[in-house]
Amino acid sequence: MVSTLSIQTTSLSKDSMYKTIVLPLYHRIHTAAEVGAAHLVARSYNSYIEGFFVPHLMQTVVGVGIVAHGAVAIEDDGEAEQLASEARQCWFNLLDDQGIPVGTLGDTSIGVRGHWVKSDQYSERIIGEYARLFDLAIVRRNLDDKGSFWQTTAEAVLFESGRPLLLVDNAIPSTLGQNIVIAWNGSTEAGRSITASAPLLEAAEQVTVLSVTDGMVSGPSGADISDHLRVRGIAAHEQTIDRNGGSIGQAILSFAERINADLLIKSAFTHSRLRQLVFGGATREIMQNSTLPVLMCH
Repeated sequence: MVSTLSIQTTSLSKDSMYKTIVLPLYHRIHTAAEVGAAHLVARSYNSYIEGFFVPHLMQTVVGVGIVAHGAVAIEDDGEAEQLASEARQCWFNLLDDQGIPVGTLGDTSIGVRGHWVKSDQYSERIIGEYARLFDLAIVRRNLDDKGSFWQTTAEAVLFESGRPLLLVDNAIPSTLGQNIVIAWNGSTEAGRSITASAPLLEAAEQVTVLSVTDGMVSGPSGADISDHLRVRGIAAHEQTIDRNGGSIGQAILSFAERINADLLIKSAFTHSRLRQLVFGGATREIMQNSTLPVLMCH
C-alpha cells in the first residue's frame, strides 16, 4: 500500500536538498515508521534511500552506563547472518509497501528509489563514517530495544558523520515540516541544525524559533535568528517561554505539542556527551520522549 504521507514543497535551490538518505540499522530490522518518513522526505527531491545494516559486536561493560565493543568476534556468526537475511527481506517488503522502486544510487532517471547494503564491518563506528556520504540519516526511537541499539545508531550518526539525523517515533504524522519548531539556545550546534534543516525550513508554512528563558548559552537571540530567517523568505517568528518548574526538554516538547508542530529542530549535546550521559539534559530527554520527528545536528 502506498503511503498517503505528504510534505509541503516550494522551489528549492539544487544544493538545498536531501538527495540521498540513509537508514542505518545496528542489528535491528527496519519498520514502516522510518521507511515512511524517508519516503515523505524523498518525494520532494527524488531521493535515493538506502537501508544500511551493521551486525553488532559482543559488549563489555567498562563503567556505569558506558559500553565498549570488542574488535573482532560477533556473538554468533550464524545468528547475525540470519538476522541480516531477515532484515534485507523486510527492507524490500517495506519499499514495496511504500511503492518505492528498487534502484541504485546512479539510477537517477527512476526518481525516488531504494536499495540495501550490508556492512562487512562489525562496529557502530562504521555507521557514522558511512553516513558521511549521505545528506540525511533517519533512525527510529525504540524504547523496547533492550540493547539500546537505536541510541547507539543515533549517536554514531550525530558524533561521527557530520550529517543531520532525523529521529522518528513509531508513528509518522501525515505531514512533516509544515509547522516547525526550532529549539534555539544560541549555541554553535543550534546554528548547524538550522543550516542542516534548510530544505525543510524553506518549504515550511510556519516556523517558530523557541527559546527557554534559562536555557540559553552565549550567542544570538531567538529574535535575531527569526530576523535572518525571514530575510531568506522563511515564515519565522520568535517566542520565549519559561519552563515553569519543569525541565527545558519538557518545556520544549509541551510547547511543540500545544501548537501542533510536526517537526522539531534541535541541536544535539551542547554540553559534552559524557556530561549529558551522567547528568541528563534537554537533548537526551527529547531523544527519549519526543513523539514527533526531531531533526538534530551536532
